[in-house]
Amino acid sequence: MPLIAPPGAPAVLQLVSVGPPVVIQQASGVTTGRDDHTVQPTDLAVPGHLLNDLINTTPANVPTTQEELITNMVLGYPVGNDKSQMNEAIQLNPTALFLWIGNNDALQADDSGTPSSMTSLVTFTQQFQELLNTLHAQTKATLIVANIPDVTTIPYLTPAATILAQAATETGLTQVQMATALGIQTGDLINASGQTQVQNAIIAIQQGETPIPLTDAGFLDPTEIDAVQSTIGQYNAAIAQQVSAVGGVLVDIHSFFQNLAANGITINNYKATATFLGGIFSLDGMHPTNTGYALIANEFIDTMNSSLKTTLADVNVPAIAAVDPLFGSNIEPTKAATLIPLSAARQVDLLITPQKNVGSADLPVP
Repeated sequence: MPLIAPPGAPAVLQLVSVGPPVVIQQASGVTTGRDDHTVQPTDLAVPGHLLNDLINTTPANVPTTQEELITNMVLGYPVGNDKSQMNEAIQLNPTALFLWIGNNDALQADDSGTPSSMTSLVTFTQQFQELLNTLHAQTKATLIVANIPDVTTIPYLTPAATILAQAATETGLTQVQMATALGIQTGDLINASGQTQVQNAIIAIQQGETPIPLTDAGFLDPTEIDAVQSTIGQYNAAIAQQVSAVGGVLVDIHSFFQNLAANGITINNYKATATFLGGIFSLDGMHPTNTGYALIANEFIDTMNSSLKTTLADVNVPAIAAVDPLFGSNIEPTKAATLIPLSAARQVDLLITPQKNVGSADLPVP
């Protein structure tokens, strides 16, 4: 968020080397917080917030956790604000509201390796209806609402086939032997917890010890992947129904990312993909690059122009890609690995599930 001083909260990730192996580290220093405590933000999004948080979570009187600190940095200004994202948006009396919420509700499954950790469909539907009905009744703003992409296709999750190939190289075992030792198959997707368990198993094998197979928390198997995708489909059906009920505009980000995952996109004669360091996703394997955000912006713009008869100009994606430090030839992609480094994947865990983060070394002390 531009109103928060560098290096960000938490500190931004930086690409040190494309390797191999890929080296990523956090920027040094600690943010001083808000640049100007009197400025009213119009970007009210808080990292880590679920749909329920958008409706109900307010700045804490005495923030103690990192999530409370981040919430206060976004919503606690001008000093004294005590409103949630939803109520702050209402207070601003907007003529148009851009809403994209629910991704973290789905990402719980990536982080935990368990689809049941996602917000239940009943709760999600009730909360989304409450949110849109409240915004519609109390602002009369045009609601421009995006749906939720398939979170099983983001490069935060590493295909087990990639893990098995690397583990076989490091141990001298075959990939079939590693699959047996780790308790995973080629159709599985491995998260940060799973990567940690894989590293421990490799060390055990190298030391002549019996490795411990991955726990269920470390990966999604094909049945679980189907369950996550099914729930997201149900989320999106609920979103579409509620957007239609209030006369809003639905931006189909789900289909957009589906197409990117399947086909990639050519920009400046470079074929960008949705893989790690493929040009669309940033170093954490979850958030887009500058180029990725430009593409998303155009999805919003094109949908608005079509639905609302506006005449907004598209973002110049090739110009942004040309200077994007994480796009194409700017990072020598031929050397890039497909496996997200564990250090970067763990940063995603701390955003998806803030309670995993102990201490507040990368945020200003309240």
